[in-house]
Amino acid sequence: WDIGIAMDMIELANKLDTIILVSGDGDFVPLVQHLRRAMGCRIEVMAFGPSSSGRLREEADEFFDMDRNSVKFLMKY
Repeated sequence: WDIGIAMDMIELANKLDTIILVSGDGDFVPLVQHLRRAMGCRIEVMAFGPSSSGRLREEADEFFDMDRNSVKFLMKY
């Protein structure tokens, strides 16, 4: 799914001002850097803080820690 997400983000970047990535995977850091630098997009990241890449959090224009309101983001069984 990482490749698919990256392809979608690159394909849509020229049509968007802001892209929200819901992942804490540090493998997305080069993609975030490219979209900000080359495409001029604002990148916001949503992820559970403890399991997200610190580098990805630093590269994002804004980071939303879903762990701060886990009741809202986690499914009830």
